[in-house]
Amino acid sequence: MQVAVTHLERWAVQNKMELKAKKTKDIWITFKKSCPIPAPISMGPTELERISEFKLLGVHVQNDLKRNIHVPSIVSKACKRIHYLMVYRTAHLPRNIGLTTYITKIRPVLEYASPVWGGLPIYLEEDLQRVQNRCLSVIGLPRDTVESLVTRHQNLMRKEFKRILESEKHPCKRF
Repeated sequence: MQVAVTHLERWAVQNKMELKAKKTKDIWITFKKSCPIPAPISMGPTELERISEFKLLGVHVQNDLKRNIHVPSIVSKACKRIHYLMVYRTAHLPRNIGLTTYITKIRPVLEYASPVWGGLPIYLEEDLQRVQNRCLSVIGLPRDTVESLVTRHQNLMRKEFKRILESEKHPCKRF
């Protein structure tokens, strides 16, 4: 890896770009319970900070590619928005307004980046579904009013996979 970083540094100098070592992080993705610690990577005189997780475009990525940090963070974010539904309920507005509010303000948080998640463990799926059930309860609608989040995630995943397979120019096509 050090050779690749050195090559990148040379390329940046040739193209009159500046790399910031303090903003650059080092993460090693592995599925092993214990693996040998790789040698530290340096950028110039600065050693890169090694991390075990980071947030990229709103998605928490862990070094074992599990979603044990991402799902609780989006559940927390979605739960904070249940306040909107409670306001509608106390104002005695029609249920369809509450449902529209859930579909437009809360469900997108629960589904963010879901096509790339793959299959979630059951306990994480249940956490997400629990938020949807709570929202429907606040609105005063039965749980089967909207399809389950597990089904929606699976459908979104299939749709994305189909789009990749049908696209001739998609980078994943060669795999």
